[in-house]
Amino acid sequence: ASNQRTINSKIYSAPSNARALRDITRKQETTESLFLYLLQRREESQVGLASTEPQSKVIDNGYRTSTQPVSPKKSIVYLAFLIIGFAVPFSILYAQDLLDDKVHNKTGLEKMVKDIPVLAELPKLSKKESKLIRKDDRSVLAESLRILRTNLDYLMKSKKSAGKNNVIFVTSSVPGEGKTFLSSNLSMIFANTGKRVLLIGADIRNPKLYTFFDSKDVNSLDKGPKAKRSTKDGLTEYLYDDSIEAKDIVNSLLVHSNTIDVVYSGKIPPNPAELLMSDRMKDLTAQMSEEYDYVIVDTAPLMVVTDTLLISKYADHIIYVTRAGVTETRVLEFPSKLKAEGKLDGLCFVVNDVKESNLGYGGKYGYGYGKSTKKWWKF
Repeated sequence: ASNQRTINSKIYSAPSNARALRDITRKQETTESLFLYLLQRREESQVGLASTEPQSKVIDNGYRTSTQPVSPKKSIVYLAFLIIGFAVPFSILYAQDLLDDKVHNKTGLEKMVKDIPVLAELPKLSKKESKLIRKDDRSVLAESLRILRTNLDYLMKSKKSAGKNNVIFVTSSVPGEGKTFLSSNLSMIFANTGKRVLLIGADIRNPKLYTFFDSKDVNSLDKGPKAKRSTKDGLTEYLYDDSIEAKDIVNSLLVHSNTIDVVYSGKIPPNPAELLMSDRMKDLTAQMSEEYDYVIVDTAPLMVVTDTLLISKYADHIIYVTRAGVTETRVLEFPSKLKAEGKLDGLCFVVNDVKESNLGYGGKYGYGYGKSTKKWWKF
């Protein structure tokens, strides 16, 4: 009976035990799922930490013995840059001087042409300055031309010949070096002394002479108040037409209160070389040499055409114009060779368009005393 009661009690307690087992099983499953979740999160965190871990790590911290850096050395760097700072500009200047093949001033030209005289150097003019000098001009240009006039007069007096030695040809290597500019101003500077001056435009291929005498300051003494270019009578017409006399092509001009006579080039002919070979060119220079104190002839560039060589025998003096910064030194071999061959008798040089810093005494001692200059601190 007691066993029966024990069995019955166990039978009666089975549902509660089953319910308790289910509760325990549910808790166990919940705890297990939570454990698995936390375990998964831990693994993910470890993977993330491993991916962001630095490639290197400090094993032992260093210690400092000096405040100065081991490298680079300041003294070595300063010395290197000091050497480079001096070497680079001096190398550039040396290279420029080594590669420079231009004429710059009278001193440099004298070293190149040696025995051939260099009469003067003319300054570089600004756009505002007048291209023709006046009667009592005190500018650097006027003083340079007076030096040229003095040296040229000395050559005229020192040359021994039967004539007056007053026929002066002005030429250059190529166009644009200033031969027309020089011939025009040389005529003006000679006219300042009261001498009779004739200026002839013998560059009949590319006449530029008229451009210097076509302004409000130039008046014609023969043909009215304004100088006009002659379309009929010029050097070309004189050489072509035997009926035209020398006096018919002379134009008397009043330029800045100076009187000079000008023979323009005339019309551009189809055969300039043949015209210049005419005997009338020789007759013209001979006749004008007797009538005038100075006969200045603006001729064609020597290296471009042969015109000047054809008439060079009629000249007593030939002024070869070079331009600073333009004329190459190797070009000077050409006129020097022609002089050695006897084709350019009385050759001399002039340097045109020289910068103020490259002028001789003008740049260093200021012989252009008539020119007002500003101090460096005044603008």
